Amino acid sequence: MTLAYVALAWLLGVGLMAATGEPWAVGAAAVLAFAVLLVGRRSWRALPWAMLVAIMLVGGAWQYDATLPPAEPQGIASYNCPSDQHDDCDRPLVRFRAVVSGEPDERGSSVRLRLSVREVSVDGRWQETSGGVLMRAPLFPRFEYGDLLEVTGKLETPPASEDFDYRDYLARHGVYSTIAYPKTSLLATGQGNPLWARLYDLRADLGSALADALPEPEASLAQGILLGRRASLPPSLTEAFNDTGTSHLLAVSGYNVTLVAGLVIAGLAWLIGRRPAAWLALAAILGYAFLVGGQPSVQRAAVMGGLYVVATALGRQGGGLQALALAGAGMTAFDPQLIKEPSFQLSFASTLGLMVFAPALRARLERALLPAGGDDGDPRSALPGVLRGAVELTAVTLAAIAFTLPIVAVHFGRISLVALPANLLTVPAFPLIMITSALTAVGGVLSSGVGTFFGWLTWPAVAYLRAVVEAAAEVPSAAISVDGFEPWHAAVYYAALAGVVWLAARRPGRPLLPTAPEWLGRLWPLFARPEPSAGSSFDRLRMSGKPSPVLGLAGVLGLASVFVWLSALGGLGPSAEGRLTVTFLDVGQGDAVLIRSPAGHRILVDGGPSSEAISEALGRHLPFWDRHLDLVVLTHPDQDHLAGLVTVLERYDVDRALLPPTADDGPAYRAWREALDRERVPVDEAVAGQWIDLGGGAWLSVLHPPPEALVGADEDENGVVLKLTLREASFLLTADLGEKGEAYLINRRADLRATVLKVAHHGSASSTSPAFLAAVQPLAAVVSVGRDNRFGLPAPETLARLEPRSIFRTDVHGDIEISTDGSRLWVEVERE
Repeated sequence: MTLAYVALAWLLGVGLMAATGEPWAVGAAAVLAFAVLLVGRRSWRALPWAMLVAIMLVGGAWQYDATLPPAEPQGIASYNCPSDQHDDCDRPLVRFRAVVSGEPDERGSSVRLRLSVREVSVDGRWQETSGGVLMRAPLFPRFEYGDLLEVTGKLETPPASEDFDYRDYLARHGVYSTIAYPKTSLLATGQGNPLWARLYDLRADLGSALADALPEPEASLAQGILLGRRASLPPSLTEAFNDTGTSHLLAVSGYNVTLVAGLVIAGLAWLIGRRPAAWLALAAILGYAFLVGGQPSVQRAAVMGGLYVVATALGRQGGGLQALALAGAGMTAFDPQLIKEPSFQLSFASTLGLMVFAPALRARLERALLPAGGDDGDPRSALPGVLRGAVELTAVTLAAIAFTLPIVAVHFGRISLVALPANLLTVPAFPLIMITSALTAVGGVLSSGVGTFFGWLTWPAVAYLRAVVEAAAEVPSAAISVDGFEPWHAAVYYAALAGVVWLAARRPGRPLLPTAPEWLGRLWPLFARPEPSAGSSFDRLRMSGKPSPVLGLAGVLGLASVFVWLSALGGLGPSAEGRLTVTFLDVGQGDAVLIRSPAGHRILVDGGPSSEAISEALGRHLPFWDRHLDLVVLTHPDQDHLAGLVTVLERYDVDRALLPPTADDGPAYRAWREALDRERVPVDEAVAGQWIDLGGGAWLSVLHPPPEALVGADEDENGVVLKLTLREASFLLTADLGEKGEAYLINRRADLRATVLKVAHHGSASSTSPAFLAAVQPLAAVVSVGRDNRFGLPAPETLARLEPRSIFRTDVHGDIEISTDGSRLWVEVERE
């Protein structure tokens, strides 16, 4: 344990300097540690070790102070506008060249790119410089790691507020400037580290394989668990994980590394021996850590797992606490600023709790569950196997919650009251999800058919996890706010927790928890399997008569998965026979409409503003095992209608595409046309007068645009207007048509009469004129619009014109599904 004391001294020095910033506090701690070790050992032989501990404590503090971000902006950051003067900043635009130094992070309708700056233009001449910049850019054109870009825009100093110091957070990652939607051009590719480029490509391929085999948000959940990619999770689901205290399942950590090492050793030990298999497991741990990105929790888990595997290979298994201390010291020696990362703190605290608290807590719980007068020996032998597994899971969960609760309270200002039951219900699914997700991802890279096959095994467990988390988050007061919880509160809490751990670890004369009643002992045999008789095959295999905790929990999870499958098969079946169903998808500030004809044909009109939104929306309404669309329609090339369609082409089998005649040459439209060519999708140009027989009496007609584009009109006025008809019922889909296009259709006496109107341009005041409404005469209107959008849509005057008709809005009602048999309408909304 001597090395552990030295490592802890280093960690204490780093932590003290980070918490206080005062050298005198570090010096006092070093003197105190020196005195305690020297007096405690009562021998001058301890002098060298006492000196080493004091030196390491001071060294940790010095290293932390030496790696603090510079007080004055340097490099590219010297061109920043102050964060509070961005709109009024009179500095000229900055032109610089930089390399994309990280994996692109797509969020909604934008992407975030981390840039490493190489040169800056000063008075028309290029000068070498350095620094990190976080750039927010449109989804298109797409850039990758290693791309060399020329960027022109306004640099800004990241903001710092009382709630969250974004400036400090980015500085710990080497970023001192931000820039939003600059002018960008690609100069070259392949400028990054070749090893990282291959790892990012592999990670992207594995993520794409999961996305191809699973619906959203299950695909994003699987990517989060297997690869640590959680940015694409819907905000509502991320919030549910936070409220239920289960967000650790989405952070690659020790459990993932343990499974990787265990599977490699178990799979190869019989073939090449345990020690050679351990060395291969070490290589697997390192490869997995690099693949998932090397977050603090991954680094800690990889170091600890590596130390354990090395000890196994050498036949010298060491203590877990020593490995934890060495892992922390090694990581903070390389990057002392990690000590301030919440993920680093949570990872270490939870691991420490599992080591020092979970075993004693498990023993207490097991002894408390024994009936009065029960077995005085090993309590585990007196408990049924399933109950043993539940007790162990409860102890591990309680220990992790207890040790991380103050860190969560300090950093996030809230704690979960449902964390224990939520974790008890979700953690058993974790190994199954990780293993099947790995099979799906690897199989999907090799063959889409193999990935689809394993996706059938992955989906029920991931869907079960999602259902439990969302249900737990709906519990009243699932999470409570603890604003004002300060670090000194956390210190008091940990002091009290240390006393609880000490009491729990004592060998008690009397248990701290009440003992189970005597009658409970008579129920134990009902949960246990009978002991095998002498000479039976079970006896020859030396198998215990009690059920395995793992098998018991796996059986419960299996039953839950079957229930999820049966529910899904019932809920994702075909729509009512003979009906035409039109679903206005909630994709935020954009348009996307899914049509299912009476004959089963599927048509998607527009794809919304982002790949995340359309993938999740389609996942809600289409079975994941059927990735087929008969027709995709683009009404016009605005990003809020187009961006998601690129992803649709990549993840779905599309028979045909219908496009408007357009001269648009923007990056999003170019990406869309390239995707059509790459996927070999036949393309038709929309023109008024076209129609499609959808079967079962349903028709799709193109009312607009005319053969010749409207003179002096923009893309909105020349967009595709569609009419769906089933006998007496009809739907008019007007895209972003404005008053000029509406007047043209009225003057041409187009067949505008419709039962349901999709209100044009998200309810803009420049559309849906009184004359147009008089021509359509709808009974109901649907507005596709994003919640709290910056445009203030739908416009109050448009809503006033629509009254007294029934009005449905995606920002209020979510997905809006309207079906008809030709004479009646059925309306279902996601939110009342």
